[in-house]
Amino acid sequence: MINALTGVERALFWTLAFAVFAAAAAGLAARAVDRVAASYEEARSNYAIVRVIAPEGPAGVAGAELALAQTPLVTSAAPMTAGRAAALLGGEVRAEDLPELRLIEIELAPIGSRVDVSGDIVAVLAQGGVTAEVIEAPNDSSGAGLATRVRNAAFWGSIAFALIMAVIVSLAARGLAARRREMVTVMADLGATRSQTAGRIADEAAVLGLYAGLAGGALAAVAGLIVLFLAIPGLSIDQLQTMILPIDLVPVAAAPLGAAIAAGAGARAAAGYFHGQAARLG
Repeated sequence: MINALTGVERALFWTLAFAVFAAAAAGLAARAVDRVAASYEEARSNYAIVRVIAPEGPAGVAGAELALAQTPLVTSAAPMTAGRAAALLGGEVRAEDLPELRLIEIELAPIGSRVDVSGDIVAVLAQGGVTAEVIEAPNDSSGAGLATRVRNAAFWGSIAFALIMAVIVSLAARGLAARRREMVTVMADLGATRSQTAGRIADEAAVLGLYAGLAGGALAAVAGLIVLFLAIPGLSIDQLQTMILPIDLVPVAAAPLGAAIAAGAGARAAAGYFHGQAARLG
């Protein structure tokens, strides 16, 4: 391949690289949104409140705490304070105006196939001499399904943006074929077929797209790391390794291949058109 980083080809290279950078960055952002939405949905589904009915007073709350501490269905339990309740109500009431609370906030264990975890917890409390009810996050509330909708929007939005960037890469690669038009004409005069001529130009564009994809993907990865370190002060390398999943790297890994395919396809189409024109003129 002719040196792709000199003259006009250098400008084309960086055009492709920044298009790939934008696509990869959008993919990384979509993965971040997906992770946050999944964490929110997990926290929402694992949160519940126990309302102690009997016995009344602090004895009932203490008995419920003791029973909850002994069941593997609950990972943490803490009585709800008046200040906490006022905060959950959005500051509409003052903490001192609230009556005595007999509520316990609990975090449920992440059990895959929970049939009736609320009933099981009520039974555990009953064995401890406490009558109570468990209030889980409702499935018909405004927050239910929000995470799924956000994840779908992020995924399909990143796919659409990546396709737009692929079109830009393909159109930009057609310019490489235009700058090789004289070579296409010579190859046509020498008897090269349309497929042979287009294939040679496409290979050159694909290699250029591959290099640009590697550069753009690397820039997106560096930008993602910078955002993480800025968003989470004190983040260590060990913590970073546990945070990043292999699937999070898919946008960066797919960027070079996608750029090579898009650039090769665009250059092949343009070279084939120029070959057809040269053959007719010849």
